[in-house]
Amino acid sequence: MESINTPLISIVVPAYNIEPWIGECLGSLASQTYRNIEVVIVDDESADATADAAEAFCKADSRFSLIKASHGGLSATRNKGIEAATGDWLLFVDGDDCLEPWAVETLVHTAMSLGTDAAIGGMRRGKRYSPSRRPVSETELWSYAETMSKALYQNLMINHAWGALMRRHLVTDNGGFREGILYEDLDSFYRFYEQAGRIAWTSAPLYFYRRTPGSILDTWKPQRLDVLDVTDRLLEFMQARHPDLVRAAEDRRFSAHFNMLVLMLRLGIDDNKAIERCRKVIKKYRARTLADPRVRLKNKLGAIASYGGTRLIRALSLIVG
Repeated sequence: MESINTPLISIVVPAYNIEPWIGECLGSLASQTYRNIEVVIVDDESADATADAAEAFCKADSRFSLIKASHGGLSATRNKGIEAATGDWLLFVDGDDCLEPWAVETLVHTAMSLGTDAAIGGMRRGKRYSPSRRPVSETELWSYAETMSKALYQNLMINHAWGALMRRHLVTDNGGFREGILYEDLDSFYRFYEQAGRIAWTSAPLYFYRRTPGSILDTWKPQRLDVLDVTDRLLEFMQARHPDLVRAAEDRRFSAHFNMLVLMLRLGIDDNKAIERCRKVIKKYRARTLADPRVRLKNKLGAIASYGGTRLIRALSLIVG
């Protein structure tokens, strides 16, 4: 049985058709300096050899286990992993990404030393992963309001599930991940962190994010419009429970609707209903966006461009796209 100072950390790894990268991901977990982990891999009915690669790790290391799912999507896959996990702490790692060898150790130490139920680390991006040296890092403890302000104004990339260490109850008490949608992380992070109250953050780049071909950022599908509903719900949540965060939620809603409008115009997506929906939200918030000093420059430029109408936005989208 683990001691109170070395709790069991359940790492949930959703996996779907990631044969080229799953071995590197699981290898980075096996080499963690913090040893008291269990790795729950959930294969979402992959058509390639992803499951075979995962099974090899399970045979070699008793801390690894594999669950077969029925192609339910990322949220359903994560939820299955949560059900199977036995640790009191959860950490999500996408199966094509990696953790630095000292990532779990750093997150556990950060959370426990600061007495919080949630800890977030930094990240780095790239096409090829190689372990980095452990850097000198800063650690801070933020209130819920501080954390959400940084996330919603998009000053810091923390509105994701992967790479964050959380007490299990933060996820399970809030219904887990909403199934059947895209942008499930944006839909859930503010609900999970609310119960924690205080959130620890370390600047150390613990998570390696690999942008792979066919990712959500590289393709169009109608489900990408889910982000409009997601940010609508986010705003409603803040209006009901955190009035001091309403303006930040409005900015995040503005950003989502503007980004979708630009994408649809650039790709020639013929969805007049969705385009008009985006235009109404942009028009509603653009003056406030320009007046708010906390809004990032990208959103302010978008607000300015919106006064030129759809034709100007389409022209600009083609230039920058």
